[in-house]
Amino acid sequence: MKNKPNSRVSILGFSDLRSLCISALLCAAAVVIAYLCKFLTLNISIRITFENMPIILCGYLFGPIPGLLCGLCADLVSTAVSQYGIGGLNPILTLGAGAVGFTAGAVSHWILKKGKESIRLWVSVFAAHIIGNIIIKSFGLWLYYRSPLPVLAIRIPQYLAFAVIEFLLLSLILRSRGIRKALGGVGN
Repeated sequence: MKNKPNSRVSILGFSDLRSLCISALLCAAAVVIAYLCKFLTLNISIRITFENMPIILCGYLFGPIPGLLCGLCADLVSTAVSQYGIGGLNPILTLGAGAVGFTAGAVSHWILKKGKESIRLWVSVFAAHIIGNIIIKSFGLWLYYRSPLPVLAIRIPQYLAFAVIEFLLLSLILRSRGIRKALGGVGN
């Protein structure tokens, strides 16, 4: 059976080739942001970075599976190009990065599928940071590096503050007519 020119074909959880390509660009953006923000690392547990923003956007626009894959790929590539190389991979941190994208997608596509976009985005961003960064990644830092609990506790207000900033930035990005036009109706 031939596909009609306008029909959508699912590719690894992506609704079409365009969403796959946009997700790949968001993954690359996350890697570049992570690389640039390595200079803002205070210690192994505390970093100032906005590398999660493209991953959250991917999950929010395209769903939990594309968000998960974007987060996993971004963390793998980011680790590979770091000073530690792929041998420095912490699978729990990688899982946390995937959970960031998955959670953003699950909230926007399954839990709050309908409703006001700003509320869906707000809950998606906060849930992604709470589950992916505050819970999973903090556990990985404690388990692999024995980061002290008081140091890990600093991550709670840190990532809640990042969530506020990223929500505001993503709101501006998604309100842009140019961005909406570039997306061409893909995503929400």
